[in-house]
Amino acid sequence: MKLFDYIRLAFRNIRRQKLRSALTIFAVVIGATSVTIMLSLVTGAKGFFKSQVESSGLLEQVAVSPKQDITDFNSANNGGQCDSCTKLTDAIVEKVKAVPHVIGVARQVQDGSLEAITYNGKKLSLQRTTAYDANGIITRNILAGRDLAEADKDGVITITSDYADKFGFKGNYAGLIGKDVTLSTRGFYNGVGADIQPPVQCQGACDNNNNNPGQNQKATVFTAKVVGITDTNDSDATVRVPIDWARGFQTMRMYQQDKVTQVDCSKARGPCNPPQPTFSLVTTDQLAINGYASLIAKVDNSKNAAGVSTEIKKLGVGAADASASINQQLTVFNILGLVLGGIGGIAMAVAAIGVVNTMIMAILERTREIGVMRAVGAKRSTVRSLFTFEASMLGFWGGVFGVAIGFGLTRVANIFVNKQLASQGLKAHDIIGLPVWLILAVVGISTLIGLLAGLYPASRAAKLDPVEALRYE
Repeated sequence: MKLFDYIRLAFRNIRRQKLRSALTIFAVVIGATSVTIMLSLVTGAKGFFKSQVESSGLLEQVAVSPKQDITDFNSANNGGQCDSCTKLTDAIVEKVKAVPHVIGVARQVQDGSLEAITYNGKKLSLQRTTAYDANGIITRNILAGRDLAEADKDGVITITSDYADKFGFKGNYAGLIGKDVTLSTRGFYNGVGADIQPPVQCQGACDNNNNNPGQNQKATVFTAKVVGITDTNDSDATVRVPIDWARGFQTMRMYQQDKVTQVDCSKARGPCNPPQPTFSLVTTDQLAINGYASLIAKVDNSKNAAGVSTEIKKLGVGAADASASINQQLTVFNILGLVLGGIGGIAMAVAAIGVVNTMIMAILERTREIGVMRAVGAKRSTVRSLFTFEASMLGFWGGVFGVAIGFGLTRVANIFVNKQLASQGLKAHDIIGLPVWLILAVVGISTLIGLLAGLYPASRAAKLDPVEALRYE
């Protein structure tokens, strides 16, 4: 028999029992639809994640951190000092820039000087204050306004959307752009802008501890203009300031007693007045002493990120490219896809049982027909192929209709997903889709399941004795 004959006979036999065939195909449709929807969701989420990573430039970035020996836990937690760490100073920055394939470096600073932010009488606590070089290496998802620029100095900030929400600008982030807010420091702050008063009175010889301005220093209040609202999803609740301003926050200023020349009054013939101590304001750049929190090095091509990371480690600092973390995230998506695909596979297995039942019933109903076919010269292989092909057709059409329904449901789901993405300020749309490989895979697997489910009934039909089949009523 030719292929066309198998197709024609298979369609004719499927149409004989329309209701039973439709129910069998429907069972396959349920399994195929489940697999299609679940895998399309995972594939869409995976593709969205990869596109976001690529657009953010993380693949071209290498994170640099102070290298710490795992045996130095106590020293690392002793006043924040770490004897085994290589401080990320400007000298290290220049060395990182000199590494081949590095096209730029951004310094990052974490500061704990600011305690609260206030707008229109509403005061909110500051969880974190950060700063970085506004040279385009580190980018944020801007919901309104702009990001920090290299020209920005003191008095300019960006805040995350949760602060804007608390201030009453949810859904109208642009309304907060250009507004002035106040930033208040902690009580011990003695950096730039703090009113450091020299000691008023000193009894005898003063020591530096008695003149530490941090002991009685009042909080300092700054006025800052909001120039941008960033997405909180990029990080935790954060206020970002220009890096030069952050350096000023971490500048420690205090009065220290000048050296006093001692006078021996025992040999004086008249009144003896020992010289009064004098004090000088001493400024210490804490960033120069402790170094930056971290660095972000940008490479010319994502393929060079791993090699650059290895070269930077030779400088005695820690370095890591994003590939390991991203691959770990992609592995999670792959595992999730296997789990959800397995759940859909259970539905496909149940559908296979339905195909077996349908084909066995068809054999019982067509036993006499099989006997006639054998009597006129049909081989066992012909009978086997006919029933196997018929079972495959049930699986094939179940897969086709399942994919079609899955496609329709993903179109509906994209409507809601697009609205959610738009509300988060993301430009991506229609992230749930059916790639060609998924369509072919679902249709192919459903056809294969139909074929496998039909092997036993087909073999049973081929083994029927022609004489007994002709006598069957």
